[in-house]
Amino acid sequence: MNFSFSYEEKDHVGELLYIRDEHSFLYKPHNTNVGVAILIGEYIGLDTILETSEVVHISGLCHKNTWIYKNMNIPNSKKGRLIAHFDKPPMKGIGIEYDRTWDAYYDDKKQYICIGDFCTKDIDDCIEFANNVIAVFRKGNLIAIWAKFKLV
Repeated sequence: MNFSFSYEEKDHVGELLYIRDEHSFLYKPHNTNVGVAILIGEYIGLDTILETSEVVHISGLCHKNTWIYKNMNIPNSKKGRLIAHFDKPPMKGIGIEYDRTWDAYYDDKKQYICIGDFCTKDIDDCIEFANNVIAVFRKGNLIAIWAKFKLV
């Protein structure tokens, strides 16, 4: 599995919520066309529309006890689309592992979480594929997901 992206002006609607009692993220409004979750980190899903392979937001379990607190520089990004390319056609409702070894880093002053590599470089491509949710690519490979969220 791999990913591609395209930069395009696109209105992103919604926000990422962290539900304290459930230790999980939920994107509101949740796109009802999501058919596949691509798993990164603990149990975060890159929520993907099955028919188009477009990743539209993130959601899933991410217990605060696993977060590594760190002051981070939020990457500059451009709006666009994130597309998943599956090795074989997935079935609706499944979760597909991408990289479950990614750690979750949290900057409590900026209320951003980074799942994956928090050290962005000038050569990285950063695409905002959902409101305040950024995918970071280095040399064509997805290396991190950044997200600003609201605690509820």
